[in-house]
Amino acid sequence: MGRRYKDEPRQLTLPFDEPLWSSSDLAAALRRECNQALELTFTENRSVLLSFRKKGGAIRLRLHRMFLHAPPDVVRAVGRGLSRTSRGGDGAVRRFMNDNLHRVRTSASPAVPLRAQGRVHDLRKIRDDLNQRLFAGKLEVPVTWGRGGGRSRRGRLTFGCYDPVQRLIRIHPVLDRRDVPLYFLESVIYHEMLHHQLGGVADRAGRTVYHSRAFREAEARFPWHREALAWEKENLPHLLRCCERLDAERRLRAAWSKKPARRSPRNP
Repeated sequence: MGRRYKDEPRQLTLPFDEPLWSSSDLAAALRRECNQALELTFTENRSVLLSFRKKGGAIRLRLHRMFLHAPPDVVRAVGRGLSRTSRGGDGAVRRFMNDNLHRVRTSASPAVPLRAQGRVHDLRKIRDDLNQRLFAGKLEVPVTWGRGGGRSRRGRLTFGCYDPVQRLIRIHPVLDRRDVPLYFLESVIYHEMLHHQLGGVADRAGRTVYHSRAFREAEARFPWHREALAWEKENLPHLLRCCERLDAERRLRAAWSKKPARRSPRNP
């Protein structure tokens, strides 16, 4: 089921088909495949879908419940990965997880408040306009201003991101400025809308690639693509300084919020 967002129309939810495995059958199949003692725990963890470690001669495997829907070839690939007899199935496992993110439960979480209206720019209006102009009105994805963050290791900023689990676009608040041209903000939102539309594809080694050739070709079709790249290159130092000020303001607000309220003196 899809996650709900405040102030947004309800998204189409994907039905859950019957699982292919029971818990005990999947555990038995994995034990046969890896030929080792195996302790299997199923989780609803949204961040880590598969993890394992060896302890006391046994493999302790944690799997998201989505793997109850895994076809036999994916189960065999997981087993081979546990025994390290082959890494050839890693790509099949990653593709299965990417294709089944809709099975990651988010319905139990509270509705996520969206903040599309900024001080300067209205993200929802920009998204709707891009949807009509460049996606034939067929793309539905919520968008919100994010909390923002500092500079990356290479002195760059992540202006936007797409969360495939929440099916949500977040835009860095440093772009909510009058000196940020509309076409640049459009290019960032368009980039993330393409991620929602195209998803990831597997390369020859089985790795999932999100900025594929098809993605780059679609990205280049944005009418102001070259102008947006040139503006970013020229104005990145300025935006990094603005981001540092935003970070300082946020830290100051957080510090003030933690201070205990001052009590007024009692009247004698």
